[in-house]
Amino acid sequence: MTDDTIGASYPATVPSALAEVLEQLDLRQGLRRELQRYPEETGTILVETAEYLLHEGDREQGLRLLVALRDHPPTPEDAQYALIEIARDLREHGDPAESERMVEDLMKSADLRPGPAGLLADLFEGDGDPVRALHCYNIAAREFLDRPGESLAGASVFDIGPLVGRARLRGDAGLEPDVHDLVVMEAAGRFWRERSEQGTDTPGVFHSR
Repeated sequence: MTDDTIGASYPATVPSALAEVLEQLDLRQGLRRELQRYPEETGTILVETAEYLLHEGDREQGLRLLVALRDHPPTPEDAQYALIEIARDLREHGDPAESERMVEDLMKSADLRPGPAGLLADLFEGDGDPVRALHCYNIAAREFLDRPGESLAGASVFDIGPLVGRARLRGDAGLEPDVHDLVVMEAAGRFWRERSEQGTDTPGVFHSR
């Protein structure tokens, strides 16, 4: 017997309420197949799809997808990523007050996850708001901060990205380096030595984008 319910053709990572919204939207061909092939990437795929719609001028559909993902997320992180993208769109389209309210509510939440916190840190740093950026980097780096600094010895700067942003802002604020900052300094020194030996000129890891 064939299951012909709306959610049947989507992987189990897509909540039924989210599947209903997906059915109503005019989304790109192959999206369902991509979700079936990479169910563990459901949230990422849908956020990127919404971003594509927003950038291509289909704001209504992009926002509908983000709202559905926020309200019926595959994971808690997906809801927060969607909320951040909604807030960013509102700021770009003339409603900075509502955008700020949404971001502040998320930051006050005790459940702000490291991934979304890292995205917020990057946005705040780009806005020239180092205080909130550092607060978010501390959350984004929580997994590393819970570990002894010596356990991170030898790590690549690319493996400890949130710590790099944290160390950069702490340095800019004139704070005394802690053990995790020293780990970043050691990793950055090794990074530059390797680039120098290879003759590669790349942007500094301590420089904000």
